[in-house]
Amino acid sequence: MKPRFDMGDDSLRQPAREATVPAQVPVDEAPLNRLVALVAIAAFGGIFVDGYILGVIGGAVGPASAELGLSALGQGLIASSALIGIFVSGLFFGRVADRFGRKPVFFWNLVGFFVLSLAQLFVSGTWDLVALRLGLGLLIGVEYAVGTALLAEFTPRRHRSVLLGSIAAFWFVGFISAFFVSHVWPEDAWRSLLASSAVPALIVLIIRFGLPESPRWLQSKGRTDEAQAIITSRYGPEYSLPPLTEEPKASGLREFFRENDWRVIVYSGLFWFCQVGPLFAIFTFITPVLEQLGLAGGFGSDLLMNGIQLAGAGLGLWLLWLLPRRTFVIWTFAIMVVLLVYLGLATNQPALLTFVVFGAFVLIITASNSVQYVYPPEMYETRFRSTGVGFSAAVSRIGAAGATYLFPVTLEQLGVTSTLLIAAAFPAVGLIASLVWAPETKFTALDTEKIVAH
Repeated sequence: MKPRFDMGDDSLRQPAREATVPAQVPVDEAPLNRLVALVAIAAFGGIFVDGYILGVIGGAVGPASAELGLSALGQGLIASSALIGIFVSGLFFGRVADRFGRKPVFFWNLVGFFVLSLAQLFVSGTWDLVALRLGLGLLIGVEYAVGTALLAEFTPRRHRSVLLGSIAAFWFVGFISAFFVSHVWPEDAWRSLLASSAVPALIVLIIRFGLPESPRWLQSKGRTDEAQAIITSRYGPEYSLPPLTEEPKASGLREFFRENDWRVIVYSGLFWFCQVGPLFAIFTFITPVLEQLGLAGGFGSDLLMNGIQLAGAGLGLWLLWLLPRRTFVIWTFAIMVVLLVYLGLATNQPALLTFVVFGAFVLIITASNSVQYVYPPEMYETRFRSTGVGFSAAVSRIGAAGATYLFPVTLEQLGVTSTLLIAAAFPAVGLIASLVWAPETKFTALDTEKIVAH
């Protein structure tokens, strides 16, 4: 039989076509590169500013109260006003980023941080301070919704746990940095202390110049060519986004609540609510808590607690790498319940034992916060991601604001042990909700399947 030399035979041309067209690898499988590192730094910097803004009020509320004549309720209002702002912005501005893009919101948000931080230099009374802190809270809520979504969308799947989990570590670095700055700052200069957040805000603002739009967001809006151009130039021609299985669809609030499992929507905010309620309340008023527990107050104890928080952030990163998401939230909630109930019931214990138990609680609650910036972005597809994360952050701040607002009152009227028993209700509810609803998202690629409750 003669060999075929038909120039129209596709089988003879196929090898040449394969040699010129690179194999398409999902960008979720790409290695870390310069762009991912830049997006991570921009996101970490924003969350550092968030932690700093929320932490610096702890050093300013005392001298501000003395000058402005604030009651315990007034102190709680000022301490919680930024958290109230996060609630409001989480509900609305995540939707803005899903509609108009990640990049513009991510940039202008830092401009707002810089301006409002400086405006605190001119505070003259309680209500203008509350208004400025409320405005900063609005911007922090935007950061939670957009920064985590943007980083999740640029980060390859196998690196998501570490990079998104590191957001919590940088939040604590910012929070603890505020503690150190507050310690060396003159007490009568509390206005400039609050305004000092303008410095890191300006640095992060400069870093965010030059970031591209999220390719996943562009694709979700039907702008596939623009999305692929960014992937090709920043990751390489062999990488691509997974093809959409259907035409881009609407992504409004009606679609958000209709197309996502309602249990996932509720849980994504509820677990966060249960983690941050006791955290913000206790650490905003850490000095009176330590004093009423019979532990030595002052800079040394505060410094040690901050060291434990940093260790907890490291522990949280390790647990995120080691454990499935469900296992992580269930066990951290369970341990927190046990430790808080012990502190509330076991009165008149040796100071060393009380310190060990309270230190263990600080370690675990800090570690548990690492999952907040990983879990919600994994629960929602790209067209709903900022809306979903913003909604989750908003729900979480109901608990944080309420607990922080009422904490000094209950501490004053009921004492620390009863207050810690009340605080134990937060992780108890989180534990029950996690057992019933927590989905598993660790091993899924973004946008590949719909997430449903357990």
